[in-house]
Amino acid sequence: MGKKGAKKEEKQTRSQWEGKHPEPKSRVDERKVVATVKLLGSPEVCNLLEFKLDCSPSTKISFIVDRIVDRHGGSISDLSVCVNRFHPEEIVGRDKTLEQCGVFGGECLIYYDFVPRAGALLA
Repeated sequence: MGKKGAKKEEKQTRSQWEGKHPEPKSRVDERKVVATVKLLGSPEVCNLLEFKLDCSPSTKISFIVDRIVDRHGGSISDLSVCVNRFHPEEIVGRDKTLEQCGVFGGECLIYYDFVPRAGALLA
């Protein structure tokens, strides 16, 4: 009698919805973007500060800004960032994603500029 009771109990614990839900979608964006990040200015200086960044269309501009600041050793702030062309009217907010800027995959250009901070080097 113990075995029959166990089977009945097992049936009751199974949900009526089990197996009826679709598989959850991954939150990882599989689409790839290679962003070439460039400082706006003279070509001699800019080439030294140019770098490539592997990301996805869901990457936020704030992430890219953080990587730029890292490349400058934390010595810059107040960056202006534009995607695929630099124009003062097209400066992108940090909360936007590359996808919201029209980048869905492939390659893109990220241009940035900043105002130097006053400090020991700028007297």
